[in-house]
Amino acid sequence: MPLRHADPRRARRLRVCGLTLLCWAGAAMAADEPYLQLEARLVEEPYQWLLPDGTVVREGLSDNAARVTVAAHESCEDYVLEMIWGRFPVKVPARCWTLPAAQFESCVTIRPREDSAWQREQAESVERQDAARRQNRETRVAWAVEQVGAKRVPRILEAALAEHRRWLVSDAGRAGPDVLACGRLKPALAAAPAQDTLPRRAMLDGEPDAVAAYAQAARGGNWRAAGGLFDAMLADEDFESAQVIVAWLLKREIPAGYNKLGTLLAVTTGYDGAAGGGGALVEGLRRHAAWRGDPAAQMDLANLLEDAGDDANAARLRECAIAQNPALAR
Repeated sequence: MPLRHADPRRARRLRVCGLTLLCWAGAAMAADEPYLQLEARLVEEPYQWLLPDGTVVREGLSDNAARVTVAAHESCEDYVLEMIWGRFPVKVPARCWTLPAAQFESCVTIRPREDSAWQREQAESVERQDAARRQNRETRVAWAVEQVGAKRVPRILEAALAEHRRWLVSDAGRAGPDVLACGRLKPALAAAPAQDTLPRRAMLDGEPDAVAAYAQAARGGNWRAAGGLFDAMLADEDFESAQVIVAWLLKREIPAGYNKLGTLLAVTTGYDGAAGGGGALVEGLRRHAAWRGDPAAQMDLANLLEDAGDDANAARLRECAIAQNPALAR
C-alpha cells in the first residue's frame, strides 16, 4: 500500500521536537484488531484514524511491527489515516470489519497521499512569512524609488564613483592617516534624528509597523533612517534595493553614501563564493566618507587602522566619530 513508501524522515525530526499526535504508546496490539501495515522501518510513528470531518476514532503510535490499528465508527465507510508526513483517505466497506485482522487491508481502498493538517499549516505559515517579507521589502525601498527613480540609480552610482576617483588624486585623497582631517557633518545633516528615536531592533526583525516607521522617517529626509533600512536590506540579501538607498544618499550629497557604497561592494564582491575584491576601493570610499564627516565611516576607518597597528590614528578618528555620534561608543 502507499503507506509503505512514505518518507519518514520529517516525521522523525518532528517527533524529536515533541510535535507528536500520540495519546498512547502502540507497542503492542490485540491479535484480532484490524490494522494497516506501514513500511517495516516505520515503528512508533504517531498517527490518527479519523472521520472525514476530523473526528478522531483512534490515535496512537504504530506498533513494533509497524502496524497501525483501526476501529469502526457506527456505519461509516470513509476514514482518513493521518500522519505527520501525510494523510491517506481510506474506504472501508462494512464487510471488511468482519474479516480476520490480517485480511483487513486487502479489503479496503487506500487513496493517494494528501498533505497532512500539519503540512498544510506549515505551508500556510511559510506563505504568510513570504508575503510579509515581500511587503517589508517593498516598504523599505518604495519611498527611495519614488524620490530617485529606479532608472537613474546606475547613473548616480557611476557618477559617484567618477567623483570618487577624482577625489583620490586630490591632496585630500592622497593624504595619509597622519594628516587625515577630522571632518564634520554639515549642521543640517548632523541634526537628523538618531536611530535611537526609531524602533531599530524591531525593524531589523521585520516587524511591519517598525519597517513602516523607518520608511516614513526616511521619506521625510532622515538619512540615518535610510541607513538603517540599508542595514536591513543587506541582512536580507536584498542588494538591488540597497543600491537604491545608496543612490538616494549620494544624490542628496550625504557622506554616508560613500561609506554605504563601500559596504555594499565589500559584501557583494565576496557574495556566494565569488572571489573577494575591491579592497582598496572599499577602503578609499570609507576614507572619502570620513573626510566628508560621516561618523560611521570614521569609526570603520579607525577599526581598519587599528587592525593595521596604527593605534594613534585609530584613536584620533574614533574620537572624531564619537564626538559626532556618541552612540558609536557603545
